[in-house]
Amino acid sequence: MKNNTTFWSYKLNEWTRDITSLANPLILLMVPFIFLGASRPFYILLLALLINEILASIIKITFPKKRPTGQSYKNLIEKIDAGSFPSLHASRITLVYFTILSNTNTIAIKMLCVFVVILVIISRIRLKKHYWIDVLGGFIIGLLIWWISQKI
Repeated sequence: MKNNTTFWSYKLNEWTRDITSLANPLILLMVPFIFLGASRPFYILLLALLINEILASIIKITFPKKRPTGQSYKNLIEKIDAGSFPSLHASRITLVYFTILSNTNTIAIKMLCVFVVILVIISRIRLKKHYWIDVLGGFIIGLLIWWISQKI
């Protein structure tokens, strides 16, 4: 802990990093599998996640936007990671948790899904990884891909 930070400020930063990790691709494969199992909605979700990654990467390459704190890059993969718009965390978490939300009848799980999406989106801004427009763009992309995946 740095000398100029309070205990609670330090803890809030730690918790924010923990919350943002809920949109880690490995976690986003395990959580829906727990809820959906090896079902048709799960396999459609996998395809939707692949489309999400490709679409967001194309946008990041075509219209590069620096992150709030900046991030240098030397190759194409690093350029995608350094791009701020759209937020892949926001699009992934939206896509996955809306899929879970649409495949359950339990109100508490539905509310938890929405809460997790909101927390992750806020965490990306608080960590200075994205601007509001970046997470809003990611949310809209995730929501759009989720909506299309529901029509399959």
